[in-house]
Formats: sequence, C-alpha cells, structure tokens
Amino acid sequence: MKKIISVCLAFFLLILSLCGCVDKDNGVTDEMFALDTIIRFTLYDEDKELCKKVIEDCKAEITRLENMLSATKEGSDINTLNNANGNAVTVSDETAELLGNALKLCKNTDGAFDITVRPLMSAWGFDTKEYKVPTDEEIKKALINVSYKDVQIDGNTVTIKEGMAVDLGAVAKGYIGDKVRKVLLDSSVYSALVDMGGMIICKNVSKSPDEMFWNIGLSYPDDRGECFLKFKNSSPAISTSGGYQRYFEMDGVTYHHIIDSKTGKPAKSDISSVTVIDNDGYVCDALSTAFYVMGVDKTVEYLNTHKNVMGDRSLVFILSDDKNTLYASEEFKTYNLEPVLLKGYEDIEIVYI
Repeated sequence: MKKIISVCLAFFLLILSLCGCVDKDNGVTDEMFALDTIIRFTLYDEDKELCKKVIEDCKAEITRLENMLSATKEGSDINTLNNANGNAVTVSDETAELLGNALKLCKNTDGAFDITVRPLMSAWGFDTKEYKVPTDEEIKKALINVSYKDVQIDGNTVTIKEGMAVDLGAVAKGYIGDKVRKVLLDSSVYSALVDMGGMIICKNVSKSPDEMFWNIGLSYPDDRGECFLKFKNSSPAISTSGGYQRYFEMDGVTYHHIIDSKTGKPAKSDISSVTVIDNDGYVCDALSTAFYVMGVDKTVEYLNTHKNVMGDRSLVFILSDDKNTLYASEEFKTYNLEPVLLKGYEDIEIVYI
C-alpha cells in the first residue's frame, strides 16, 4: 500500500506539524519533549509492536545525545567544556566528531555559522529567555570571546579560551537526527518520519517508483502557518531556519535569535526563511542558519562554489524577506521535482538558482 504523508513546516510555532492524509490505521505515532521542542514520531509497518519498540529506541538515543551535547545540562561534554576555565577537557568520540565537523562548516561559511556565539546569545538573553537589548559596549565585550578559530581539538581533547562558550544548538539537532535515522535504518520498519521541530528525518523503503517520495509541504511564516508550497522529497533530512522562529520585541523593535558573529547583533537578512535538504542532518542544520546570516546573494554564491560541502542531491528553498520570491535549487527541475504553489499563494515568483 502506498504510504505518503504531507508534512507542513510550522515555522511560527517552532515545531513541524503533520498535516494532510495520514493512514492512521497502519501508522504508529508518539511524541516526546526534548531539545527544547516537541518531537513527533510516525512509523509505518505491519508490526505495530515493532514500531512502538523502535520509537522507544529513538527516544533513548535522543535523550542520550542531548545529555552529552547540551550546553545547559550539567555534566554534559559541552557544559563541562564551557565551565573548564580554559583547561583542556576530554570529550566522547561523538562529541569530538560533531565538534570537528561543525568547525569545518564554521570555516567554509566564513563564520556565518559559528559554534562560539553563546556569549552573544547570553548578552541578548536568548539562553535564559530573559531578553534584553545589550549596549554596544556589552556586545563588544562578548565579541572578544567569539571565534570558532579559538576552539582547539586534538583527538578527544578540546580546549577553548577562558570566557568562551560553545553552543551546538544550530547543529546538534541535525546530528542527533542523523543518529535517529540510523536507529530507523537498523530496524525493519517500512517507513518513518520524525519531526524534530525545524528538522525532519525520513526513512522510506520503496517497493515501487511511486513510493519513493514523501509529499512535503512548507508552511508560510506568519501567524496562520498555512502550507503555501508542496514538493516531493526522498532525501533523509530537511532543516528550516528563520528569524521568526524565536524572537522578542522591545520598544516596538523585533529582535530575532540568529546572531551574526561579526556584528554581535541579530543578522540583517533579506531572507524570511531558508530550507536545506541534504543527506546529512547536521549539514542541513548548520547551513540553514549560515544561509540566513549570509542573505540571498552570498548564499547563491556559496551554493555555486561549495559543491563539495553538500551532497549530490542537496536542495535549497529561500523565501525572500518580502515573501514575494521563492528561490529554489535548479536541481528541482533536473530531478523532475518542481515545487507547486498552493491556492492563495500563486503570486509568489519561483526563481531557480
């Protein structure tokens, strides 16, 4: 039987919500709260008990990795590193792997993605949710401790300067998603979709060409959260970033959480939202943040000059700040996966890049 789900990325609510036709008779669903969001599982197989067991295995893996990679959980590798006062810390193999991969992405995005922005997040109150607008002097002071170049890794030994702090929030969810997908692939469940709040992880075992794709819907970044576009997807991971996902207002001004590591302030971007589709969740996660900071022109340049970073079938959607233009990878046409604008949103211009 054909098993296709429409998924709507609910940007405004900070989570991804399942919508459309879901075969509830055969699907097994569950959820948990982790990674500061609600994570939803939908698994398909004739053996429902197997689905339930695999979901529990996924939950256990998420909890294990969050306890290792969180900047706020006491005793985690990252929390221990941030409180080491400049001393070297021995971390797990997985933490060392993720840090190494993250630093490579920091370098080839020229700091548009930077894992050391935590002092700036603290200056703006995004880490505690006690929001404030820092003074220029406070921003300047925080910027002294922001530079991915000052993170030193030697095997499993990691050192950062005193005053610095690492935050893997813009890459850990994707990495954890990759590990969850491995749990799914190691199981015999027919197909699965895990909605991790801004990140989707997919598994689908095809019995015919018609079953190769999930139908994915992107939601419009406003209070309604309606799906404005749909497309077919067979890639394992999808990640979306945008300034509307997490923000506060003060004195009539809106300040979002995606901080430009060069200015120390919320990035001034001509992008409303950016979605990256790739084989690796951690790449999607990091690059969706980096592209938002870069803006449209620099992102297009990056896509043309960094083919080695993203997979062969990587795809990108960029919705302009005025929401009138949707930039989409030329590969959508190459693979006959052209997106379709839904009713009420036909006036958006699709430009292939």
